[in-house]
Amino acid sequence: MENNENGFDKNSFSSDDGGYTQAPNNYNMNGQPMGNPYGQPEQGNQGFAIAGMVLGIISLVCCCSGYIALVLGIIGFVLSLISLIQKKPGKGMAITGIVCSSIAVILIIVLTIIGNSVTLNPTELEELMDRLESMQ
Repeated sequence: MENNENGFDKNSFSSDDGGYTQAPNNYNMNGQPMGNPYGQPEQGNQGFAIAGMVLGIISLVCCCSGYIALVLGIIGFVLSLISLIQKKPGKGMAITGIVCSSIAVILIIVLTIIGNSVTLNPTELEELMDRLESMQ
């Protein structure tokens, strides 16, 4: 019996009556491995990566809206991180989600600090109004 490059003998696929039998698992009738014929990336569960990326982008775009964007950014960061840790497909989307979520959370915190330091409390506002009236 002659063996081909995959280790199958030529007659392993033929039956006694001249017909062909089924090839072993994961091989086609020519002895070639099946699946992923052109080196395309395997399709898998990319749900966490996609959700993390979308939430990260939304939180980045809506970072001036306040705490809603902060919550979306944190959730997007966690989902993207889970996708990377579990080594699921969609690594690029997960990294995008982590970067966008991180930038959004940092930007929201900085804008909140700046906004709170700039705003006047009601007593300071009344004093400023009195000074403006006295100048006229």
